[in-house]
Amino acid sequence: MLSSPTGRGEMQHDDLETMLGQMIECGQEYERQMAAGRRYPFANMVNAMREIDKGTHRPYPCGAGAGYLGVSADGDLAACHRFVGDDAGQMGSLAEGIDAARQNQWLADRHVHRQEPCNSCWARSLCGGGCHHETIQRGRPACDYIRGWLHYCLGAYLRLHPAEA
Repeated sequence: MLSSPTGRGEMQHDDLETMLGQMIECGQEYERQMAAGRRYPFANMVNAMREIDKGTHRPYPCGAGAGYLGVSADGDLAACHRFVGDDAGQMGSLAEGIDAARQNQWLADRHVHRQEPCNSCWARSLCGGGCHHETIQRGRPACDYIRGWLHYCLGAYLRLHPAEA
């Protein structure tokens, strides 16, 4: 958990370093299984390999505010489920529809090339800038983790696809 309403239970830098080490261990097992010709459904790795192979460029980390919205029990629309009840991500209501001006401004402001320090980060095209809710509420505590994971995945891609490199 990278952000919580009270701050309790949020992962800190040391927690993220531990998690990165554990993710890399899982990735190494994925590599071993794939090299042996066996399927190994580690979704984080499968998705990273697919995106690297396609040459994915992500202007956003997800579809929040564009491809999907969250809806409150009262019918308010939010950029995603995490923004329900949070003015920072309000997008209108079921009764009045999407506030197009607010949505357009949201998408313009959240584009990875407009965010600091994303606009100068080597990983921005694979990351998309990180979870909107987490970055707005807490900042960017996971950037080192994300860069570490993507660095590992790029190396794994080259190891698993040596003829294509």
